[in-house]
Amino acid sequence: MKSFDQYLWIIEGPYYYLDKYSRVAGLGPDCAIPLVFRVNQDPFDQARLTYPGLKCRRPEAWLKVLALMYVNHVSFRLYLGEGLEQSPTSLTLLRPAVHKDLQAILGFAARRKVLELQRYEALLDRAFSLLHRMGPGE
Repeated sequence: MKSFDQYLWIIEGPYYYLDKYSRVAGLGPDCAIPLVFRVNQDPFDQARLTYPGLKCRRPEAWLKVLALMYVNHVSFRLYLGEGLEQSPTSLTLLRPAVHKDLQAILGFAARRKVLELQRYEALLDRAFSLLHRMGPGE
């Protein structure tokens, strides 16, 4: 696979939680990258953790962070992207799900993409249901 064709999995959420759960998952410090850098960074500013990325090379660590965000009820967004970690060429929001009215509008122009998003949504719902039954655990 060429580097410019690479798929990226991105979790966006509060820096505090992404950093905390990254450490629990065995990743090093500073794995969570703030979306906006500030001199006095607020710990609840939005950040992202990308797999595969320079600081997150193992899928199981990234998945553990995602699971911890979910079971601990931390608000997050989940994206599937293409391109390079530093400069993705496209991002598709997987969670929260695309609003049904928007899906209907997009359906006329991008029927295949809407069906793909619905499959992802169903898979995510099943995975999150399993995580919910397992309960929190650090």
